[in-house]
Amino acid sequence: MVTEILKIDAYAPDISKIKKASQIIKEGALVAFPTETVYGLGADALNPVACAKIFQAKKRPLEDPLIVHIADKQDLFKVAREVDKITLDLIGEFWPGPLTLVLKKQEAIPDIVTGGLDTVAVRMPNYKIALSLIKEAKTPVAAPSANLFGRPSPTSAQHVLEDLDGKIDLVIDGGSANIGVESTIVDLTREPFSILRPGGIGIEELRRIIPQIEFYKKDGILSAGMYPRHYAPNAKILIVEGNGKTQVEKVKDLAREFDLRGYRFGILAKFENKDRYGDFNVKLFGPGNDAVLCAANLFSALRDFDQDQVDVIIAEGVKEEGLGAAIMDRLRRASVVSEKDV
Repeated sequence: MVTEILKIDAYAPDISKIKKASQIIKEGALVAFPTETVYGLGADALNPVACAKIFQAKKRPLEDPLIVHIADKQDLFKVAREVDKITLDLIGEFWPGPLTLVLKKQEAIPDIVTGGLDTVAVRMPNYKIALSLIKEAKTPVAAPSANLFGRPSPTSAQHVLEDLDGKIDLVIDGGSANIGVESTIVDLTREPFSILRPGGIGIEELRRIIPQIEFYKKDGILSAGMYPRHYAPNAKILIVEGNGKTQVEKVKDLAREFDLRGYRFGILAKFENKDRYGDFNVKLFGPGNDAVLCAANLFSALRDFDQDQVDVIIAEGVKEEGLGAAIMDRLRRASVVSEKDV
C-alpha cells in the first residue's frame, strides 16, 4: 500500500480535498488527520471491519478502547446514552475542545471500538479539518493517535509517516497540532467522577463544574491512554523532578554518569536551562512557566531524540498544574523506574 499525502490549509480547508478524504473513510479505509491535540487515525466508528484496521495498523491491543469523534454536539446522542445535566454542562463549557467523556454506549457502537466495555469515549475536536472531515463522512469517526502503539503521539504529518507509512491509505497534512498532548478523559459512568487521563483540559478547569473530581488511581483499562507504559520513544526516559538549581545539578550528575558508562544520551530541558548543560545533546521543550508550549513540543522532542538514536533521555520534570499534569503523566508512562534500570 502507498500512503497518499494530502496537504490541506488548517484555517481554510478545501472542501474538495475534504470530500476526497471522507470518501476513503466511507469506504472503510483509514485516514490520518490533524486535531488540536495530536494527529488521529480515523475510521468509520460504526464499521467494525474498518475499526479493526486501526488495531492492525497501529499494532494496538484489542482491549484498548478507541475514542469516537463527532462534529456536532447533537450527535452525542447517537453514540451515547444516559446523557445527564453534568454531561451537558461539560460539553457546553468545553466542546469543541480537548475533553473526552466516557459514557454508556449506544448499541450502534461496535464492541471493537469499546474494548468490549459497555461504555464509549466521545469527544468533539476543535479543529476545522477534523470537524469538516467528520461532517463530510456523515458518521462518527473512531480515531486514536496516528502512531504505532506505545510510541510518542504524532503532532505532524511527518510523525505519522515515520510510524505508519505504507500501512494506511491517506495522511492529511494540516500542519502542527496546537496542544501537543491528547485530550483529558473523564469517566461519567461511575461515582465519584474521575479523570482517567490528564490532557488538554486541566483538573482546575473541570472542578468549576465537578468540584469533587479527582484523578483515577485504580488499575484497569477503562479508556484510551491507560496502559502503564505508553507514549514511549525508543530510548529509555529518566525523569528528574523538582525545579531550579537542584534539578539541574541532578540532571548533570546523571549525564556525567551515562557519559562515563558510554551511553548515548540526551537531555530534555526547559528553555531557561539551555545554557547549563555544556556540550551535551540538549533539546528544549518550553519555559518552565509555560506548560502550553512544553506540551506542544513534548512528543516532537522525544521523536527527535529517536532520530539521534540515543539510549537514554534525561527529562526535566515540570510543575503538575494545568497541562503540566498531562506532561508529567506522559513522561511517567514512557519512563523507567530509576537509573539502575537503564
